[in-house]
Parts: sequence; structure tokens; C-alpha cells
Amino acid sequence: MTKFFAAAIGLSLALAPAAFADSFKVSVDQTVAVKIAAPANSVIIGNATVADVAVHDANTILITGKAFGTTNVVVLDRAGKEIWANTLNVGGEPDTGLTIVRKGAVNSYSCVDKCRATPMVGDQPEYFQQVMQTVTGKADSAKGN
Repeated sequence: MTKFFAAAIGLSLALAPAAFADSFKVSVDQTVAVKIAAPANSVIIGNATVADVAVHDANTILITGKAFGTTNVVVLDRAGKEIWANTLNVGGEPDTGLTIVRKGAVNSYSCVDKCRATPMVGDQPEYFQQVMQTVTGKADSAKGN
């Protein structure tokens, strides 16, 4: 019975290695480059509201986190054969991000050298709008508007 059990585990590991692979992680508003072993022809994203994928060149795709969530990415070659696929988890910046929740209202901050308000998906709408006005006002000033 023990030999049968070990053989069954070995067979399941050989047939489904992707099931045990770690999911791919990217932060909201960040882009990562992924090298693909064979030339990519088509790239499919499961949920385009969570992430965006662009083909940089035949062997490099760029994945950008757009909103918190989980989706999947599939890359196909010219023949339509799957050459790379993975689950994609999009999250925040745990090392430098700070989220404050007061009475159900969420406010996000980026704390690189000191904490500053940062607009993030899921923030309280009034807070998000106020921070965006500051950001766009600064950008307009830099343009001379």
C-alpha cells in the first residue's frame, strides 16, 4: 500500500507541476518584466481591471498592477500552444505603504522617507478626490499651467 501511495503522489506531481507553483505577485501601479522562454504571440489576461499585460518584445512581457485582486495570465506561441501561465496577485506595497481606517473610511499613505497621502483604489471617495486634486495641481504647475 505504501508503494502505491508514493507512486500516486509522484505521478500527480509529474502531471500537474503548475498546481504547486507560487502565484506571481505585483503591486498596484507597478510594472514588472517577465522573460518568456519561447517567443510570445498572444497574451491573455483574465481580468483586465486587475492588471494589464503588454508584449515588450518576443520574449518579454510587461505586467502592470491596476487594482487589488487576483487574476491569471496566459501566454501563447504562434501555434496557439501555452508557453507560460500563472495566477497573478495584485496588492499594495507592504514595506512602505500605510493604510488608515477610521469609521470605515480608508486613507492610503506612502511612507518612503515620511508618510504622504497617496491615492489608492478603495480609498474613501472624498479623500481620493482631494489627493488627486493635489497631484494633478502639482503636475499642472510643473507644466506651467
